[in-house]
Amino acid sequence: MTTRARGDIARRQPRARRGSALVAALATIAVLASVTAITSRRARERADVTRNAEALVVARAMAESGVLAARAAIEGALANAGADAGNDAGNDRGARRRVLDAVFAPDGGGPFVDDTLGVGRFAVAADNVQARLDLNRTDDEALARLFSRVMAADDAQRIAARLAGHVRGTAAGDGRQRPFASLDEVEALLGPADAARLQAAAAWITVDGDGQVDRVGAPAAVREVATGGLIDLPTRLLLVSRGARIGHPLIREIQAVYAIEGDELRLVAWRERTR
Repeated sequence: MTTRARGDIARRQPRARRGSALVAALATIAVLASVTAITSRRARERADVTRNAEALVVARAMAESGVLAARAAIEGALANAGADAGNDAGNDRGARRRVLDAVFAPDGGGPFVDDTLGVGRFAVAADNVQARLDLNRTDDEALARLFSRVMAADDAQRIAARLAGHVRGTAAGDGRQRPFASLDEVEALLGPADAARLQAAAAWITVDGDGQVDRVGAPAAVREVATGGLIDLPTRLLLVSRGARIGHPLIREIQAVYAIEGDELRLVAWRERTR
């Protein structure tokens, strides 16, 4: 080997070592960048989980506060109405009717009560469940007559028979009653197509009544098919309270059903869900 050839080899070897070192450095940088990206993503995910958990706690606290605020307001208004009426039963019924009508349809059409507390907020609406037909306490013939107002008669009869059969237990064949605990259960039983048909009658139905219908508050469609007793004053109501952390999209909803006993509200059912 000539002296020139040996020199060329000597010059190439440092360049090869420098090239290998560069490749190794670039590979190390790539690995570090990848690790950093993964760590950052996991940190963001943990932060999101923490924020969501905090938002859920705040939202639930707000929703529960809304129920308590609405209950206190209603009981106070009923007590004041009774005190103002004195011993006059007629005046008492009229005053209580005005109180409940204001609860179900507040001035301005907004929520019955709403407020902001610290980082959270709530809004509560009240519903007269006895202005609706109770699916758990109504036979399929009456339900079919109601549903036929908004859908084909065949569909109305089929859906009514399925709902009544589920409640009575005849659909399962064991005769064990299975009352619906929520309208979500009704939707799940019917499936998307029939649930969509029933949506047109949503304002006329409930699962929270006691079998009686408010002759004053109920629409004509409900009064005409009611099979239970007709009453002049509601004896049940539903509070729907939604709470949220300000600036966060998560909403916690509480549905509380109360029996109206004199000037007090007695809890009958309590449901919660996240929206």
